[in-house]
Amino acid sequence: MKAIARGWDSYRTTVVPIHASKVQVNETRQAFYAGAAILYETIMHMLDPGEDATDADMQRMVDLQMELDEFFQNQSKGQ
Repeated sequence: MKAIARGWDSYRTTVVPIHASKVQVNETRQAFYAGAAILYETIMHMLDPGEDATDADMQRMVDLQMELDEFFQNQSKGQ
């Protein structure tokens, strides 16, 4: 199974209410994939040119991870 599809399946199971309507599930799936797409585009546009990741590239990845971690921590606190 593809990585984003696995992520969606996990998200749907843990976040989307079991009795959600088909429309709600479809719209939530669209939003999930849109988020994945913008993250991918962000990563691709911020990397330095070349084949190997630079130190700056690695720092950008760390920054993204920290941003995501903060978001999910705040979500778990209801913020």
